[in-house]
Amino acid sequence: MEHFDVIVVGGGPAGFNAVKAVRSLYPEKRVLVLNDREDLQIPCSIPYVVAGLLKPEDNRYPVKKLAELGATLLFERVVSVNPQESRIFTESGKLYSYDRLVLATGWLPRRLPVEGTDLEGVYYIDNSTEAVINLVKEVASAKRIAIVGGGFISIGFADLISRFLKKEITVIEASHRIGSGVFSGDFESEMTSLLESAGVRVLKGAKVTTLEGSGRVEAVLLEGGERIEADLVLIFIGFLPNSKLAVDASLKVDRGFVVVDRFLRSSVDNILAAGNVALHYSAVDGAPWPGMVASVSARDGRIAGANTAGPVVEDRGIVPAGVTEVGGRFFGFAGYTQELLSGKGFDFKKCGVTSADAYPKAIGAKPLKLDLYFLKGSGRLVGAEVEASSRYVAPLVDLVAGLVERGITAYELLSKVSVAFPPVTPPPLLQPLQEAALAFLRS
Repeated sequence: MEHFDVIVVGGGPAGFNAVKAVRSLYPEKRVLVLNDREDLQIPCSIPYVVAGLLKPEDNRYPVKKLAELGATLLFERVVSVNPQESRIFTESGKLYSYDRLVLATGWLPRRLPVEGTDLEGVYYIDNSTEAVINLVKEVASAKRIAIVGGGFISIGFADLISRFLKKEITVIEASHRIGSGVFSGDFESEMTSLLESAGVRVLKGAKVTTLEGSGRVEAVLLEGGERIEADLVLIFIGFLPNSKLAVDASLKVDRGFVVVDRFLRSSVDNILAAGNVALHYSAVDGAPWPGMVASVSARDGRIAGANTAGPVVEDRGIVPAGVTEVGGRFFGFAGYTQELLSGKGFDFKKCGVTSADAYPKAIGAKPLKLDLYFLKGSGRLVGAEVEASSRYVAPLVDLVAGLVERGITAYELLSKVSVAFPPVTPPPLLQPLQEAALAFLRS
């Protein structure tokens, strides 16, 4: 039996960064990383591959670079963990022991519980290169595509396929809002309008009851009887934590997620969990939050890797955040927005401002819309939504997420200095964060 100082199960963003952190901070440690598949795609950019904007060979996930970091890399499935003896067992019958184990086992697609999902032409998200290449061929030959689910992944597929491949697409969302429910009414309505202007039919409050077909899918049947013809169905209704190893090892779990402390240690002290498999908590109010996005997984990996030699980096909670693109416009959010704040009973105020993504107007500046959410009384910043046609949206979302994590108030936001440069930032006389803070204080 071979022994390693650190064993990492899973080579996704959490596992990758855990290895990188261990090898950077503790180069003397022997590290083994096991991943069950070898040829993978970067998940977030699969819609660009399917739409023909990226070749599959240019979108390969760099899992093999783990060996370049100095880790021993094996493409093998781990079938069980023995916490009492600090050992793992692989599918081929190999046995390895460890001082520290990092579980970064990722996600599984949430399954649609209706008849017909086993028909040909029905796909869940799968980031294997083979599956993506097959999906590219399927989309290219399809005439009518139904996408079940209206979250970020569905929006990305619908937007890009409709714009660049001109397919007939129907998005079917069970709730009354697309975008995973994180955008307020005006932002969500704008996203819907942009999709519809590209020819996408968007159905909200629509529940799938059956997928029909003889061998291959032919239609999606909705509650109420509507029948939507489709020769390809993409089901993107969320993810579940891939926590079977943890459950079988009797680690403490909550709703399928591995429960961890603020140093990402599980209920067994020398086993850490990171990424999609771990239970996260919101930095806004401390409530449990799934955090099943690559950015959180990448952060978790760094924390877990650093903490394999002892608790040195603390998880301060996550700020929910994300960016998507519809019709060439970018929509982003950070923290808690209107629907969630209302549902949680917060007393808040939304303050909006329209600025520009550059200056002066003659240089080609385009509108930038920002809404900030402040708690009444304390003035604490707890969330934001932003829309613009420039890539300035992503760094602005990152900035706001950092400010929300710090618990900054509207008064403190007024004193913040923001860099200004004509082609790439809002004008110094109309800086959106500070203007929204001023609007809150004025009210």
